[in-house]
Amino acid sequence: MTMLSFATDEPEVDPAQPGQWRLGQIELVNWGTFAGHIVVDVARTGHLLTGASGSGKSSLLDAIAAVLTPDKWLRLNAAAQDGASRQSDRTLMSYVRGAWSKEADETADRATTTYLRSKATWSGILLRYENLRDEPVVLLRVFHAPGTRTEPTTLKDARIFTRAHVGLLDVKPHVEGGIDARRMSKAFPDALITTGGRHGRFHERVIRQFGFRGEATLQLLHKTQSAKNLGTLDALFRGFMLDQPGTFSRAQTAVEQFTELDAAHKHVVDLRKQVDALRRVDEAIKAFDLAGAELAAVSDLHDAVEPFTSGLKLRLAKDAAGPARATLARAESALSDAIREQQLAAEALETAKARVRDEGGTRVELLQERIDSAQRAEDITGRYRAQLAAELTRIGAPMPEDPEQFAELLAAAVTEAARDIPAVSYEVRDAASQARKALEAVEKQIRALRDHRSNLDEKLLRARRFLADAVGVPVSTFPFAGELISVAEQHSAWRGAAERVMAPFSSTLLVRDEHLAAARRAADSQTLGVRLVIEAVPHSVDEPRRPKESRSLVHRLTVSDGPFASYVRKRIAIEFDYACVSHPDELDDVERGVTIGGLVKRNSRRYEKDDRHDVGDATRWVLGGDTHARLEALIARRREMEAVKDKTAARESDADSLRQDAATRRDVFARMAVFTWVQVDLAAATAVTAARRA
Repeated sequence: MTMLSFATDEPEVDPAQPGQWRLGQIELVNWGTFAGHIVVDVARTGHLLTGASGSGKSSLLDAIAAVLTPDKWLRLNAAAQDGASRQSDRTLMSYVRGAWSKEADETADRATTTYLRSKATWSGILLRYENLRDEPVVLLRVFHAPGTRTEPTTLKDARIFTRAHVGLLDVKPHVEGGIDARRMSKAFPDALITTGGRHGRFHERVIRQFGFRGEATLQLLHKTQSAKNLGTLDALFRGFMLDQPGTFSRAQTAVEQFTELDAAHKHVVDLRKQVDALRRVDEAIKAFDLAGAELAAVSDLHDAVEPFTSGLKLRLAKDAAGPARATLARAESALSDAIREQQLAAEALETAKARVRDEGGTRVELLQERIDSAQRAEDITGRYRAQLAAELTRIGAPMPEDPEQFAELLAAAVTEAARDIPAVSYEVRDAASQARKALEAVEKQIRALRDHRSNLDEKLLRARRFLADAVGVPVSTFPFAGELISVAEQHSAWRGAAERVMAPFSSTLLVRDEHLAAARRAADSQTLGVRLVIEAVPHSVDEPRRPKESRSLVHRLTVSDGPFASYVRKRIAIEFDYACVSHPDELDDVERGVTIGGLVKRNSRRYEKDDRHDVGDATRWVLGGDTHARLEALIARRREMEAVKDKTAARESDADSLRQDAATRRDVFARMAVFTWVQVDLAAATAVTAARRA
């Protein structure tokens, strides 16, 4: 059992010693493990605090020190540590929250503190000093801890010095909702109130009221009240009763001056280095200017090339104009001679024709006309026969050589011309069309992946871009949850199963509370063309307790660091704590689980397996900021789609060719039906011409 006491040796004459200020009463509200309002009356002639370890003796002493001692000297639980050098785990926040135990967190591999008051709370300490002659001196210190935060910087406090009869519960209305110094000043107009961690005036009033020599007295008082061992008398006098020697300030001044000289020396060295660097820059500038002048000269020469070329061509053309005119004159002279000779030959021809007519040439002209007529008929028949032969060649049919063969060909032509040609089957057309569309879709995904560097759908990315522009923030301010979550490399075999489990959350757009209103208005202002889920994210998120089971999907996922990391980790831990089992029968032993094949157990009665796409299809994966794996999968898919497209296109082309051949055959036979044997019987026409020539 540990015993702590504080008392003053009093003369036997009058132990009460009227006129001497002594602590008469302590009031506590929500201080440490003292819950609610506690009043401790302190005997004037001496008071003993005794009890087992942990019964609250140090908490009472720390309460007195928290009021009287400036925070820079305050050392809590010092008596229990007996002068040990290690840092105490007690703080003003731990007293206000009521820290009472620590538990080992196996998941986080650290100890967590349990608090009596984990939500918004207030705490207070009141010390009432009396001297049996004057009005008592009342010293108060109140605290307010907002929300659930435990950081020491979030704790707000106020100190009050008053001579009025004030109880600790009288200040409750001004503290429990947050410290309101203005309302306290109105409620206690004669009191000195200090807030915001600046309590110098409070300590000055205490020192003046109790007749202390200075702040060192408060430190000595704190040490004597809270420590079992004061050390040596030398340390006591040196630390609390002697003024600091002037040599200390001179030494500090020397250190500061040396620091300034050292900084000036470093500055000079930096300037010298800058001069050397700028000298090289000047040389580079001169070289750049020379190169620029040379470039300008070359540019001028280049611009003069075209005018020089045009002038040279003009000069050469003028030089060639004279010989060309001479050649033209000689050609015109030769042409005149040829025209004259042609006129003479025409006159001689007319003279010869006249002699033929005069010497019986009319019969000759008639026979010649018959020969010419037979020749024209033979030429027409030859053209018809050549036309028919060309048509038959297109369909690979032989040319008929007699009337019987022609009659058979004509009968076949009538039948073929009336034949219907079926269209290319729908299956062939549809297969080719689907292959082209699939290839276009894959190429579109590849372009979107390279442009946006995100695994999410392009429509979702466009919607996010619109919201970010409307709110006036960068796109990175609104991440999708899937961009922040990735599967650990050592668990890559579970990537497909993780994608199926995380699908409801991966496409969710995360928006901070301060941007939520603007984002909602922007989303409602127009049709986005896609299903967009927006989730508001608060600034303060408690880290969740990690699952204890090693098979949990939570252990196989990693979350990118950043302002949204805590929130995403909490959502994953709460909603996606799925056990990764190796066999479907093991799902009976877990509340929620998933197999590597993608069978998901959502709750005790619901199983889900989405096999619209293969579980290992990387083209459908959206988790993670790394797009390399999905890009490679899309490129491989594109090669497959190109092969399918080529195959279906070839089938469609073959079908079109067959139909075109049939249509060509039908058209040939249709045109052939108008021919007659007389039109193509070249042998008979040739015989007529030969007979007339004979």
